[in-house]
Amino acid sequence: MVAAGAAANLAVGTLFAWSLVAQDAAADVGLSAGGAAGVFATAIVVFSAVLLGLGPLQRRAGPRRLLVAAAALAAAGLLLAASAASPAVLWVGFAGLFGAANGLGYGVAVGLPARVAHRRGTATGIVVAAYAAGPVLLGLVAPAAISVAGWRTCLAVLALPVTALLALAAVLAPGEPAGTGRPRTTPAPRRPVVLLWLVFAGGCAPGLALFAQAAPLAADRGTQAAALAVAALGAGNLVGRLVAGWWSDRVGRLAALGTALAIGAVAIGCLLGPAAVVLAGFLGSGLAYGAVSALVPALTADRVGAAAFPAAYGRVFTGWGAAGLLAPVAGAWLFGLADPALLLAALPLVPAGLAVLLLARREP
Repeated sequence: MVAAGAAANLAVGTLFAWSLVAQDAAADVGLSAGGAAGVFATAIVVFSAVLLGLGPLQRRAGPRRLLVAAAALAAAGLLLAASAASPAVLWVGFAGLFGAANGLGYGVAVGLPARVAHRRGTATGIVVAAYAAGPVLLGLVAPAAISVAGWRTCLAVLALPVTALLALAAVLAPGEPAGTGRPRTTPAPRRPVVLLWLVFAGGCAPGLALFAQAAPLAADRGTQAAALAVAALGAGNLVGRLVAGWWSDRVGRLAALGTALAIGAVAIGCLLGPAAVVLAGFLGSGLAYGAVSALVPALTADRVGAAAFPAAYGRVFTGWGAAGLLAPVAGAWLFGLADPALLLAALPLVPAGLAVLLLARREP
C-alpha cells in the first residue's frame, strides 16, 4: 500500500512543476502572466474540491478504480494542454482534468498509509514525500528538455510516466475501500477535525508564503544566490516529510508537530539575519512545512480511523487550501514592509500551536 501511494503521488505531484512551462505556454496561447498563475490557482481549487468529496467516492469505488480514473484524467489533461491553441483549452486540460486527477490520486494515496497500524507516521511520510519529489525531479531535467523540444512536446511526453505510475499504483492498491465487511463506522468527530484544520492551515501558511516569494525575498535579505534559498526551501520540504513521520513513530505525533511549529517560528526569525542565517531560515521553513504536511494526515488517521479518513481528511485539507490562497498574498504584503513586520509571517503558527495543545488534552 505504501508503494502504491508513493507511485501515485510521484505522478500527480508533477502538478507543482507548472512554473517550468507556464511562461512558454502562456505566451504561445495568448495568455497573460496573471492568467498563467490563474491556471495553477484553478488547478489547486479543483484539486481541493475533488479531495473534499472523495469520501463517498472511495466508499463506493475503492482505491483501485479511483486510481484508474486518475490515470485517465491525467493523460487526457496533459495531452489536451499540450495541444492547446487557446487559453480555454489550456485551462480545461491542465487546471480542470489534471487538477481533478490530482485530487483523486493524492486523496487515495494518503488514505493508503492510514490503513497501516504499525509505523503509520513513517508510511505517511514516504507517501507525501513522493508528492514533493515529483517537481524536484522535473526541475533537474525539464529546463534543458524544454529548450530543445518545446513545452508542448515535454508536456505530452510527461503524460507517459504519469499515466504509467498511476496505473502501477492501481495494480498495487487494494480494490476494496477500508472498513469493508465491518460494522458501519460512526462519522468522524467534529472537534478533532476542526483542530486539525487549524494545525494544517496555520502550520503551512508561513511556508506557502515563502514558496511564493522565495527568490525576491532572498535577494532583498542580501543573499547573493537567490536560487540557493529556493533550493533550501525545497530540500527542507522533502526532508521534513521523510523525517517527521519516522520521528513521530518514536516520540509521538503531537510532540513531533509541536517541534515542527517551533522550528517554523525560529526559521521566520532567521530571515532577519545575515545571508547565511537567511538561508538557514529558508531551510527551516521548508522543514516545518514538510513536517506538518506529513504529520497532519497521519494524526488524522490516528484520531478517526482508516474507514473515516477520506471524508475527514478531505475537510482537514481545506485548511491547506485556504492557506494556499491567502498566505502568498499576505506574504507579498508583509515582505514588502520594514524588517520587524516580517515576524508577523509567523503569526498563523500561534493558533496552530494552540490547536496542538487542545488535541493533547483530548489525546486517547
